Amino acid sequence: MTPTHKFIAFTSLFSLSFGFGCGSHGETSASGAGTGGALAAGQGGLVSHAGASAGAAEAGSTSSAGQSSEAGASSGGASAGASSGGSPGVGNAGAGNGGSAGSASAGSASAGSASAGSASAGSASAGSAGVAGAPATGDLVPPRALSVTAPKGRHQATFRAKDADSSVSFNDNPEIAVLDNRSPTLLGKLVLQFGGVGTNDGTLGGGGEFCARRGFHVLGIAAFQDYDIVSFGADFFGNARREVFEGKEYTRLGAFANIQITPAAGVAQRTQKALVYLHAKYPDQDWGYYLQADGSVRWSDVIFTGFSHGGSNAARFAALVRASRVVSVSAPRENLCVRADPSNCGGVVATWLSETPKTPADRFFALSGTSDEQHLQQLFAMEKLGYSGKPTSIDGATPPYGSSHRLTTKAPHTDFCGDARYAAVCNYMFGVPPENQAGIAP
Repeated sequence: MTPTHKFIAFTSLFSLSFGFGCGSHGETSASGAGTGGALAAGQGGLVSHAGASAGAAEAGSTSSAGQSSEAGASSGGASAGASSGGSPGVGNAGAGNGGSAGSASAGSASAGSASAGSASAGSASAGSAGVAGAPATGDLVPPRALSVTAPKGRHQATFRAKDADSSVSFNDNPEIAVLDNRSPTLLGKLVLQFGGVGTNDGTLGGGGEFCARRGFHVLGIAAFQDYDIVSFGADFFGNARREVFEGKEYTRLGAFANIQITPAAGVAQRTQKALVYLHAKYPDQDWGYYLQADGSVRWSDVIFTGFSHGGSNAARFAALVRASRVVSVSAPRENLCVRADPSNCGGVVATWLSETPKTPADRFFALSGTSDEQHLQQLFAMEKLGYSGKPTSIDGATPPYGSSHRLTTKAPHTDFCGDARYAAVCNYMFGVPPENQAGIAP
């Protein structure tokens, strides 16, 4: 048994014996508030972390979208010291008297009884989230509770990639971060948004702005996207996007023949460096929550999303790491098919579409316009990647659209989540809980 597993086993035994939630792995936590946990789950299976309520015990029953939640006892509210007193990946989380969870099985978890002890230090700070117990899904467990103590409002920051990482020498473009903690519930999920082809700056786009108003942390990373994706064969699709994500050389074709991308230019390192930078500069917004104790990004609390070329990036990146969710609009494409026959579509098909993604297939969502000239190709990519359900029109329908993740509408190539007419389907795809679905006004 590894040291981590020994520690989790010990803390689980401790919780079962004494009925206390654990606010931080390996650290003494400050007192917070909370009695037995309440489950806050959004449409589409995204489990939201409790905001002002403390001690949310997340039981792992599978939702309509098929994403299993994490089992375990959540701690109570984290003190302000969690955002300013510790390292970005750890901090000092508050402990509440949450219920300990029972053993988890694949796709579900049986919750143990909650002991409803009294709060010892006042109410939990708004936006603090409980630390989950051992997940049934293989997702990483946060090492501490989320603690956002910033004044209520929209908190937006722009900075250059080099501000966050002095080793940046390529594509030193602006990046953007937004947290609006006026939402009823802070969801404890980080949204990474990617724009269309040629968008090398960090951008909010339609999806990022949509999520910024609904309780997510949102980060627009300056990713290199100024290259032709369709002209260099089946391997190029996956190699080019992997190079952009990892910052390692996988191809020298097209635009990549004239540049040398290093890890400092890759989305993975830029995300990690941006979170460290933002946590140091704005500790009360708790961007460091998405870092593990060793400083690495906890991808299983990250949602990849994007429009068009960026939507294909989102799907490819989620094939490389285990993400919380993927939302592609007018995407993914990754082929030049002229018919829908999977055995022979009459065009080039990206080889990576046949890989087994690190992210479970039932966490992928997409919305495609039927009058988009790439529509058939987008449907083909969804089929190859094994998206849940069948192609389903949202027109005249309401969520959950038969629980399908392959969604269509009568529209051209569109950044849908930037259009209020598509708010219902975007709430569904991003798993926004009911109390956040109206969104915060600009």
